[in-house]
Amino acid sequence: MPHRTKSDPAVSGINRRLRRSDEDAYRAHLLRLDPVTRRGRFGLAVSDHFIAGYATTTATSDAVLDGYFEDGVLRGVAELHPLTGQDIATAEAAFSVEADWQGRGIGSTLMERILSAACARNIERVIVTCQASNRTMRRLATAFSAKLEILGDEVVGQMATPRPTAFTYAREAIEDSYGVASVMFDAGRAFTAR
Repeated sequence: MPHRTKSDPAVSGINRRLRRSDEDAYRAHLLRLDPVTRRGRFGLAVSDHFIAGYATTTATSDAVLDGYFEDGVLRGVAELHPLTGQDIATAEAAFSVEADWQGRGIGSTLMERILSAACARNIERVIVTCQASNRTMRRLATAFSAKLEILGDEVVGQMATPRPTAFTYAREAIEDSYGVASVMFDAGRAFTAR
């Protein structure tokens, strides 16, 4: 079932899980990030070439990607990357919202969705890392009870996920099936528009 962002009445988009078939939309979203947002997302200035490779690698990895679409265009993404070699099941989360869509509650909705996905995968701890100057990400992490630690120019936030329930697994199954149905519907609509 789609989750509509409620924080801003002007935001009327749909949130859904990204699929492999969304790789081009994901790459285009990352390439549209302005220099400040791009630096905030990756921690340093990165080239278009780097982003193209990153999008392909991430889209084909075991990462979970949730996206915010408005008028069929991907405008925000939350990424959940499982980490190995940790004492407890851990994943790193990363977020990107295009500049004109920031400040509308999209990041909070994406955070909720990615924490739910982590919980359903029995991930006990989610880590977010950002530049110390990235106040937006720091506020977002704090709003979700992250314990923040300043390490030089970076801030690392750690969030514990709740124990999964039957509802958690059911919601995740619905998200997965909705994502597949939405992709098929969009593909059908594009085909008939030709």
